[in-house]
Amino acid sequence: CVSGYNASSLQVRVGTDKLGHRGQLFQVIGISPYVNSGMNPAPGPTPSFAADVALIKIAVSFTYDPRVMWLNPNNDGIHELQGGVIASWGNPKVLGSPLISASVTVLPPAGCAYIYNGIRNISSTEFCVWPADTSSQPCLADLGAPFYYNEQYYGLVTYNPGCSNTAFPVIVTEVSQFTSFIITILCDMASFFP
Repeated sequence: CVSGYNASSLQVRVGTDKLGHRGQLFQVIGISPYVNSGMNPAPGPTPSFAADVALIKIAVSFTYDPRVMWLNPNNDGIHELQGGVIASWGNPKVLGSPLISASVTVLPPAGCAYIYNGIRNISSTEFCVWPADTSSQPCLADLGAPFYYNEQYYGLVTYNPGCSNTAFPVIVTEVSQFTSFIITILCDMASFFP
C-alpha cells in the first residue's frame, strides 16, 4: 500500500479507534521494502514466495501508552487452527470509521491451497484464516491489517476476496518468515524503539 509513494507524502497515525481522528500523527521519513532487501525470508533454499512487505520509518519515536503498545514480532511460526485477531478500519472506509476486530482461526495449508486451487497460488510465506465465529468478519479487513495474538504480531493481510466471496479465506503474510529482514532494518532504526 506504500508502493509508488514518496515517504514525504505519507503519515502514520497510531493510538486511535476512529479513522482520521485523535491519536498520534507522525511524518514518514523512510520506506524499506522487502523486495529491495536481497534477503531470503527464511533459512534454507530460496522458496517460491510473494512478498509485499515494507517497514516504515517515522521522524520521531511513538509515545507508548495504553492505546499505543508494542507487539512483538512472532518468530516461532504459525500453527494450524491457531486463533488470533485481525484489526482494521473495515470497508467502506469513511472519516471517523471505528476500528473493528475479527476473531479468526488459521487454516491448514493444504486446505487453503485446495480452496484457492486454480485461482491464486499460496506462497510459502502466506497462510489463510477463517472467521472463528459467525459475528467475525475478517472479509472487512484492509490490506496490511495486522493479525495478532497474545501481544505477538503474526502477520499482515495480503489478499482479501471481500465479503461477497465468503467461500474464500483471507490470506495473511507470515511475519516469522521475515525475521532477518525485520531485525536488520530495526537495528538501523534502533533509536526509535524502546
